[in-house]
Amino acid sequence: MNKFLCCALLVGLMAAPALHAQDEQSPLPAATTEGGVSYLSGGIGIDESTAMKNAASKYSLELVFSAKAGASAPYLANVHVKISDRTGKTVIDTVSQGPYFLANLPDGNYQVEASSKDVTKTERTTLKKGSHQRLVFSWSE
Repeated sequence: MNKFLCCALLVGLMAAPALHAQDEQSPLPAATTEGGVSYLSGGIGIDESTAMKNAASKYSLELVFSAKAGASAPYLANVHVKISDRTGKTVIDTVSQGPYFLANLPDGNYQVEASSKDVTKTERTTLKKGSHQRLVFSWSE
């Protein structure tokens, strides 16, 4: 019985580095913090796109960018994102590195501006503790 337990322990220890390596190779892009607000952007490629979709519910705000409306719409990257609070103070001002943008903003009212192809789209949203808002911005070709 002791030999079996030792073998099982040894196999487990040998597998641990492989499991840890998978964690280090997470397809999520690195988070950025601006003005105390954490966000990440990306979603290029199937692995990163799937990871962003799976992580979205953990963020208070999810933005999605596409070239046109519809289920088969091509996604957009390099979208300028500006998020302001109810007083007009800019909270985030950046360029999204992919079609998904996830942010953890505190409760409140926000104006979200997304600019692509020299066209700016604006949405207003209210975030409440424990809630998740998803805004989709589409530009016609």
